[in-house]
Amino acid sequence: MYSLCIQHKLIAFTLFAALSINSVLGQNKQTTTEDYSGTVTGLSFKNSRQPESQKVRAEDIVWKRDIYRMIDLTANINAALYYPVEASESHKNLFSTIFEAIAQGNVKAYEYLDGREIFTDEYAIKFKELLKRFDVPYREKTDPKRPGVTIFDIDAVDIPTAEVTRFYVKEVMYLDQRNSCMQTKAVALCPILIRSDDLGETRTYPMFWIPMESVKAYLSKQAIAPDSLNSAERLTYYDYFNQRRYKGEIFKVSNLKNQTIYQYCQTPEAIKAEQDRLEKELSGIENSLWEPNQKDVRLAREATEQQKKAALSKKPVKVTVSAEKK
Repeated sequence: MYSLCIQHKLIAFTLFAALSINSVLGQNKQTTTEDYSGTVTGLSFKNSRQPESQKVRAEDIVWKRDIYRMIDLTANINAALYYPVEASESHKNLFSTIFEAIAQGNVKAYEYLDGREIFTDEYAIKFKELLKRFDVPYREKTDPKRPGVTIFDIDAVDIPTAEVTRFYVKEVMYLDQRNSCMQTKAVALCPILIRSDDLGETRTYPMFWIPMESVKAYLSKQAIAPDSLNSAERLTYYDYFNQRRYKGEIFKVSNLKNQTIYQYCQTPEAIKAEQDRLEKELSGIENSLWEPNQKDVRLAREATEQQKKAALSKKPVKVTVSAEKK
């Protein structure tokens, strides 16, 4: 049980509070010859310095595209974002980490709008409204020690951590002319709630958008193992997204009509073909934006000429034999 004061309201949760991150790797200053016991201790991200975001000026961005992906947390490659489903004192999955940040009042969640993201106070969602909208049970009462202060009691089992099995990720791919480089950066997250209705049909509910930078302080303190092959927890959620270790399918790339792939592709085959086309287009966009130097042009021309000569040398020669009349 822990209590938090959120915008002059006291919130109480019946869940494990992560006051510190479990130490996961030894950092002894002196070399030791003791046998490794299997327990890793000494490394904590709680007080570690947060990674600095790269400073990019708006006037230096001469080209950009917004990319929207849907990532499935149950897929093996994204499993580090979903497990553990039940939060413990030292470990929480991605949704639990974000939910706690919103509950503490330090991070704002914003409305999920159709086709746009607006991160202003007008579209910020109050925590109580968030609980009611997604049917998260809570008990509201007055704090006996502080008249006028409201307490929300939420049981850990009622937080829909297990039901959030997908996320939308908004990426920005941009050309920074000052640093002469292409960058792709995750800038916002949207948890997706998957539930069955009364008729047994599966329903998908995008919950809210949250800017990546606003939740950076929380994502930078939760240690995770990158995959099943490496249980050494040397990464944080923020590292995971910065290094783009997640994998997700494109469902939208910024366009003049503001359409998703599903709006102009009608069949699963057409959708898959369009996703593959966009992936190929984005992966090759860097080469198309730069003008090649004269040396590269000359080398390419010479290579083409050599290929033509080689093809001609292998071409069979036709020999016409005229038959003599007897």
